[in-house]
Amino acid sequence: MEDKDLENIFKNVDKLMSRGKYLDAIKMLNEISTKAKANSEEQADILSKMSQAYYGLEGVKTNNAVRFLIDSLNVRKGLDQPEILALEMMNLAYLQDESGDSKVAATTLKEALEVASDLGDKNLTLSLKCAMADMLSEDKEKEEDALAMYKSIMDEAEKISDWENYFEACVARIKIFRDREDIYKANSEAEENLQKAEKIISALKTKKDKEAFRDIVSYLYDVSIDLAMESEDIPRAMELAKKFKGEE
Repeated sequence: MEDKDLENIFKNVDKLMSRGKYLDAIKMLNEISTKAKANSEEQADILSKMSQAYYGLEGVKTNNAVRFLIDSLNVRKGLDQPEILALEMMNLAYLQDESGDSKVAATTLKEALEVASDLGDKNLTLSLKCAMADMLSEDKEKEEDALAMYKSIMDEAEKISDWENYFEACVARIKIFRDREDIYKANSEAEENLQKAEKIISALKTKKDKEAFRDIVSYLYDVSIDLAMESEDIPRAMELAKKFKGEE
């Protein structure tokens, strides 16, 4: 199958899924699956898309999303695609955790970390550590470990200007403090990092770069606005909304 043909089919599949037409997406993927059997990379990509479609349709209440992703990984292991392999293993770990297999999910993430470490990909390694911290945070008894891991991720991410992982870990910490009703710590962490975000934005040269960075910090602004609203500080919430839009 021509690369362009498959690319166009995947675009159509994504459009169907974005509209909630998961059965139609699955039907389209099934139709091309037999044509791609001779090409391992194409087959792995189709199986991965199939997993996404079944997840949209059923979540993890059946084993379909997990099964197709494992099938994709089994094909992918025979290809020289360590970065994609590690990312798909991270996705699989999230599915396993959601279905209640937290121990299996932890093992999958550790294996993915080994792949990322061998690859020497620091950003990917931090993404995987974020996933591990997310899973730790689900257990109240391990919240302190999760907070420490998120802080470590932030420290490492700042050194290499990996702001996506930095602010993802930051927002996760704020949410833990908020859920504990430790509003002082939640607000303190939010304010400190809002200042950091504004400093980075002001140093960026182009409008395009500023908009791209605002996408990265959008969740920080969302949670900070929520905190202001919960404290009934409407002026602060409005101020943050304006800052996020670049109106101040």
